[in-house]
Amino acid sequence: MGVQLPDADWTRRRFLALLGMGAAGVLTACSPSPLITAGGERSASATPTLDDKRRAAAVGAATLADLASGCAGIPGADPTFAAWCTALADTHTAHLTVLAQADPLGGVQADHSPIDDVASRGVGVPGSPEEALTVLAAQETALADLLAPIAVGSATSSAWALLWLSQALATRVYAAALAGGSIDALGPAPVEGTAVPAEVDAGTPADARQVLLSHQRALVFGLQTLLGRLGYGDARVDAVTQRLGEAMRERDDTSAAITATGATASAPPPEFTLPGDATDSAQIERIWGELELAVMAGWARLAAADADGRADALDQMVTQAGRARSHGVALPHWPGWV
Repeated sequence: MGVQLPDADWTRRRFLALLGMGAAGVLTACSPSPLITAGGERSASATPTLDDKRRAAAVGAATLADLASGCAGIPGADPTFAAWCTALADTHTAHLTVLAQADPLGGVQADHSPIDDVASRGVGVPGSPEEALTVLAAQETALADLLAPIAVGSATSSAWALLWLSQALATRVYAAALAGGSIDALGPAPVEGTAVPAEVDAGTPADARQVLLSHQRALVFGLQTLLGRLGYGDARVDAVTQRLGEAMRERDDTSAAITATGATASAPPPEFTLPGDATDSAQIERIWGELELAVMAGWARLAAADADGRADALDQMVTQAGRARSHGVALPHWPGWV
């Protein structure tokens, strides 16, 4: 059973419409994200083929896209569950599209035509949503186990590292969400997002730590601001206070890691622009989640830039993604790409 890849022209138009937009959660006072470099001068292979890693990952993505799409159509399934499964299928279809095209780092102007047929393993669609949670969790876990060593140890460039890291993060997060065994515990469904893999320069590990530090400082600033806006007796005060203490320690750890290399941490700006109106109580959860997601992007850049610390940085990415989702902020198809 195969998965139908999106029409190349339609996909290209869709991606071009996203050109120039930043990823959710990027703060204006933070250091800039990796820059997309010109890829037009790179010569493609005359006969591009899928290597073993890409093929295995593509088959896993095809299988999950097929399975999740089937689960969305289970008779009597709750509409929320069906929509979540459809969104999950869309995420894996996006991964499959990029893995199967000639240049996975081709960016928004890439030719998305597959260079080879990739078939789903044809996992049977369960008969109930409850059983579907178990089957989907097993398949996500299997793909996460496949992707983890590739993400941590096989990349030849920071761009390829980020491509693998992004998929590894997504599968780990959704495996955990599905393993909860409850539709109510799934959290926000994936969204398309505004970024696709492209040739990037993540800079040196020192550069990446400065970017991470800027996002962590923004999180501390934001939590302090939110704490000051919460009314007396608001049930969120304790949670914000606890997270603020953790965020300050994480910020200080990154600053110490920078100075340990003989470098100097960059000076913070007087204030940061928050992704929302902190005076509006209804926006507090989203603002908090977007700040956490921005820190995740900082860890993603460090993971891409620092091969030696990649495994730990991936774990930090997963933690931050969980924090963002706990506040209702969804992961895009390519988390970490901005």
